[in-house]
Amino acid sequence: MKTLLIGLGLSCCLLSVKGQQVSYTLDYYLESARENSPLIQDYRNQKEIEVYERQRLKALYTRSKVTLNGDYLFVPVISKDNGKTSFEWNPQDGVDYYGYDLGQSSGHFQAGVTWTQPLLGHSAYKVADEQARMNTEILNDKMHLEQHQLERVVTEQYLLCLLDSKQIAFADSVGQLLDRQAAVVRHLAESGLAKLSDLQLVTIERQSNQDMEIALRQSFYTHLMDLNMLCGIKDTAVVLLEEPALTLRLLPAASSAFMEQYRLDSLNTLMSLHSFNVQYKPQLHLFVDGGLRISEFASMQKHFGMSAGLTFSWTLYDGKQKRLMEKQARAHMNSIAFYKDNFNMQQELRRQQYLTELKTYGERCRLLQNRLAEYRQVLAGYRKEMQAGELSVIDYITVLRNRIEAEKEYILLETNRQLLINIFNYWNW
Repeated sequence: MKTLLIGLGLSCCLLSVKGQQVSYTLDYYLESARENSPLIQDYRNQKEIEVYERQRLKALYTRSKVTLNGDYLFVPVISKDNGKTSFEWNPQDGVDYYGYDLGQSSGHFQAGVTWTQPLLGHSAYKVADEQARMNTEILNDKMHLEQHQLERVVTEQYLLCLLDSKQIAFADSVGQLLDRQAAVVRHLAESGLAKLSDLQLVTIERQSNQDMEIALRQSFYTHLMDLNMLCGIKDTAVVLLEEPALTLRLLPAASSAFMEQYRLDSLNTLMSLHSFNVQYKPQLHLFVDGGLRISEFASMQKHFGMSAGLTFSWTLYDGKQKRLMEKQARAHMNSIAFYKDNFNMQQELRRQQYLTELKTYGERCRLLQNRLAEYRQVLAGYRKEMQAGELSVIDYITVLRNRIEAEKEYILLETNRQLLINIFNYWNW
């Protein structure tokens, strides 16, 4: 009883604001989902990060670097010179002591500034920059795929809401029909042409229809809130939904946008290999440093100076790591090719499966439309006979129930057909 009262309250609230409801389209929800998607926003931020990463790589491989450096080495000993035992932090000389041999290791101080400029970094930077460009392209493709996925999911949820809405409208029309028939049966009962049990039967059907309509309104509200949450819409109001114009997108499988991810994965594998091979190129740096280097603090003011030079390195052998990385890259490329071929096979099978199912749905919709037309003709004749007191209300209700079930089946069948069009368009992309 409590559930029924809550349902009636919800129904009354929905009916009271019906005249104030706003109408929204599928495009509105799709656009909201794209704008409010956390994952799409994350991809946009990652693309911005890649812009800064490319600038950082350019500075790393081609720009000079200035560093401040220094070190202070202590060589403490326990001295026994002059017959006196003492601890010295950093003696410059000594004869009788315990500690490191001061002839081999002595304290010193070094502080200065070093300027370093890579001379052969442009080729390495070019490879690193191409890798960063590739990362941006991969992010663009991921964002494109996510938007396509959102289009499918949002459209499915929208169609579920629209199914509830259509069923509510149908239940409302059935309720109006039953109200009119109740008035007719009541008039016949008062005239002695119908029994009170016939009126009770119509009343039971009206109550059953009201209960179904309340359940449908609850289902619509739940599905609508799920749709709002999916699209990031902060709204709890009940709105009207417009019928979407879903059509088949018949595109050749060879132009599938899904193939882009496999192309980018292959290029990224090759680019990663090129980035790894950068370490085998010659490295040449020019450096200039200046500052203070001393071992005797007494004359430190005399030892400010500078030096310059070149550093060169070139890896000639590292245990065949380069060859092993090439084998890894080939294995990865083989996996990508296998996934691509498998996807092509599945996509073609899905394409044929969905087209066949859509053809079947079309035939079923046509047969149901013919059946509904026949039910309407039969019910029109039955209403005249019932109004004249020539037909039992039970017979009329029985046919009306069959017509209601057929109408509900048609609404569900049409929604399933639209859902199938949506999933076909998702895969045939």
